[in-house]
Amino acid sequence: MFILDDLLIGLPVKGFKSILRTIADMAEEELTDESKIKEELLMLQTLFVTDQITEEEYQSREDELVARLSLAEEGESEL
Repeated sequence: MFILDDLLIGLPVKGFKSILRTIADMAEEELTDESKIKEELLMLQTLFVTDQITEEEYQSREDELVARLSLAEEGESEL
């Protein structure tokens, strides 16, 4: 009976935890990937130059991206 309980309850929970952990790892990697952040900065600049966003939107988003970039660079230097 206990083996059956483990199979019916334990394995699906472990699998679900593993999936969530993988998703969290992928999201963290994307948030701290310097090349992706630089790509976002370039796209942001393009949007601003082509008047698709306002200067206020540009400044706000640029500040966020520069902060993320500096955190990513600090994290990489610690490794």
